Amino acid sequence: MKILFGVQTEGNGHITQAIAVKQYLKQNGYDVSKAFAASKKRGLSKYFTDEFNVVEYDGFDFVFDSVGRVIIWKTLLKNTLELPRLILSFIKICNVIRKEKPDAIFNYYEPLVGLTSLFFRNIKYVSFGHQYAMDSSIYPRINGYPVQKLFLRIINKITSLRAKIVALSYYEFNDEEMIVSPPMLRSESYGVSDKQEDFVLVYLMNEDMLHQLFSEAKKYPDIKIECFTKLTKQHPELPNVKLYNLDGKLFQEKMKVCKAVICSGGFETSAEAIYQMKPLLMIPMPNHYEQHANCEDAYLASFGIYVDKIDLSKIPEYQMGNTKWFDTRQYVLQRVLYYLGVDH
Repeated sequence: MKILFGVQTEGNGHITQAIAVKQYLKQNGYDVSKAFAASKKRGLSKYFTDEFNVVEYDGFDFVFDSVGRVIIWKTLLKNTLELPRLILSFIKICNVIRKEKPDAIFNYYEPLVGLTSLFFRNIKYVSFGHQYAMDSSIYPRINGYPVQKLFLRIINKITSLRAKIVALSYYEFNDEEMIVSPPMLRSESYGVSDKQEDFVLVYLMNEDMLHQLFSEAKKYPDIKIECFTKLTKQHPELPNVKLYNLDGKLFQEKMKVCKAVICSGGFETSAEAIYQMKPLLMIPMPNHYEQHANCEDAYLASFGIYVDKIDLSKIPEYQMGNTKWFDTRQYVLQRVLYYLGVDH
């Protein structure tokens, strides 16, 4: 069976999910080498391009301000003006699908790939994402963000047209409209270490947040910090801060031995910290409904706490984890394969 992937590459969450599922499928003999992904000015993450033969195109993109806030009106304006390019990209994706003739397409929240399902009714689609869990009645409700909530509902619909939905969640719940799944982490994430080293691991989705980290590091010189982000420029050196460009394998190694984790409000890195039972402090990106919702969800489930800005004094002392739920991932993937007509 041949399966193509569509992957939204803003941050590392959907990339991590795609790699995790690809690893499982490859171990079971499926052809899963090719993925669709929109090009980024800063380039796609190396650990993603190392895993897939990537078909790149001009896709939908977010616009951020200097401190990492999503600027909604600029985002909408930019993508409206680039509509002709988006149409050409859609045609490019459709041409590749016709050439490859896949049996199924696994979509990780990529809108253009979701829309192709209207034209390829002989192909089965499966849509993975924690965003779909936000449509469930059990998910915590966040006040405000009316435009972003509407936008999320629209993207949820576009990315899952004609698809079987797999909704990723920190915890188990029942929903007849979708398959509820634990986070899909890369195989390396499930190993644990007996060692613990004296540093706090930090993942920042936006490089511009580094000034917050440096300010806190100066306040707490005894706290050692190792930070991963997509580095594009020079930064000052501090004795208690080590900076790394994004490196999936190295990040996994650091996650297992760190004493605590600080990350933005993305789903995947927080899920890795939960599995590893690392004290978790989350910093949602300003004006970003989805990240605030993730943080509130993790907080209400007692997996971590969150604050508006990086504050090393707020790092919790412990974290209880949810290993039993996380370890049901292979059962969920077997349900997906059963949907595709594969009898395991």
